[in-house]
Amino acid sequence: MNGPWLQHPDWLMPAALGIATAAIGLALGRLLARRRRLRLLGPRAPRLDWSDAALLLALGALGVALLGPRLGMRSERVEAAGADVVVLIDVSRSMTAQDTPPSRLDRARRTARDVLSSLGAGDRVALAAYAGHGVLLTPLSADAGALVEMIPFLDPELVGTPGSRLDDGVLAALAAFDASDRPRVLLVLSDGEDPARGDASAPGVEAARAGVRVIGVAFGSESGAPIPDGDTWLRDHRDREVLSRREPERLARLAEMTDGVTFRADRWGEVDPTALLAALRRDVAAAPGSATERRVAAVRVAPFALLACLLLALEATGLRLGRRAAGGVAALSLLAALGAASPEERALEAQLRRHPGDAEALVRLGIARAERGRNAEARRALTAAALRASDPQLAALAYHDLGVVALAENDLASARDAFLDAVALAPDRRRSVYNLEWTLAALAEKTPPPPRERPDEESERREERPQPTPAAADPDPLTPEEARRWLDSVRDDARRGLQAAGRAAAERSEAQRGPGW
Repeated sequence: MNGPWLQHPDWLMPAALGIATAAIGLALGRLLARRRRLRLLGPRAPRLDWSDAALLLALGALGVALLGPRLGMRSERVEAAGADVVVLIDVSRSMTAQDTPPSRLDRARRTARDVLSSLGAGDRVALAAYAGHGVLLTPLSADAGALVEMIPFLDPELVGTPGSRLDDGVLAALAAFDASDRPRVLLVLSDGEDPARGDASAPGVEAARAGVRVIGVAFGSESGAPIPDGDTWLRDHRDREVLSRREPERLARLAEMTDGVTFRADRWGEVDPTALLAALRRDVAAAPGSATERRVAAVRVAPFALLACLLLALEATGLRLGRRAAGGVAALSLLAALGAASPEERALEAQLRRHPGDAEALVRLGIARAERGRNAEARRALTAAALRASDPQLAALAYHDLGVVALAENDLASARDAFLDAVALAPDRRRSVYNLEWTLAALAEKTPPPPRERPDEESERREERPQPTPAAADPDPLTPEEARRWLDSVRDDARRGLQAAGRAAAERSEAQRGPGW
């Protein structure tokens, strides 16, 4: 039992270790007691009773309850007239294959455009892409029209890193979701191909824990098609033509883990738009202010806790009932204290359900989750706060706390980036400056110093270095009217903006692989 079937999978190893240690200790204690009885009473010494097994089974049941097993689904009523939808598009080179003319990528972009144009006024949307790594291009926004204008610029040049890492793309897209009660949907448009054969369980676990349903649309054909490479076809290191095939199994696995669904585009790259839109808005209320039922994973703690109580009661019958019962009550109290959310978290989550864009509440929620060791959820809340905060000081605080969470996970590169953002927004934050300097020093200790040149080479380089020329005089400043006309003449370049975001994500991805700038 692991992955999305546990509410707290991070506690699996500590719980298993604790149960194993208790079992070994109990077995050794009983063995020593048996030997003492044999020495005192001889062969007529009584055998050990079944109480040991009852104690171990009770401890095991408590451990399972502590992990929060997700068994089955349950329905809950929510007031939500809109959904949060993140569209994740595969822009790897395999998507340029032409078995769904004009290409898989063209058909994926058309599907994304149709979906964004069909969503309701109460929906919020975001855009993400992936190839060799994933990149979140926009935060959640009610302006779907602005995202539609960006769709044509999504191409293999956007991300820069070659490859096809679906898991990395899903994890990047999950960062867009903030703490709200709205239905969460991740629409993945891809051929499903992954040359590295990455494991889909990790992003599936994160998506299930975040309450995100994955809906996949697989483009291409099982028979496959060559990948264009200029005027010819892409070839491998053995000079064989590379054939790319649709692999919807990984998309189906993600959808299954999150109670989602998978669609297979036909040979022309078409998907039933009515069925796709119905799947996206499955949990959305029909009208503003009305309630709807949505299915969520059911966390079953009570049955295992009750089983532990019964086992302890049976074991305690006639065997120091008071002490055993007290131990059972103490164990259940500890379980309740560890498994339940703190009152502060519940209050903040309720506030965010009323005001989803409250950046200050998101920061406080991220801090509360980080203090309880829920770092992945803390990062999502703090990232949402940093993107939504209109006050630079509040955004700097969110980035600062993101850096602290990264330091707690020993992710120095991510901590450095977060502290840099915090200092850029609020240069007077002395704590952020100190943390940035400390992180840079820690990274420098891990990075080997560059080779030093010989003194004579250094002097020669200084002699050959051209002398700076005097700077030209500043031109006359523009009048306010001239400045306004000049700014009005500048046009936004969506392609350049998206490529800048892709390059920034590539640099962060490279930094996470090892220290360095």
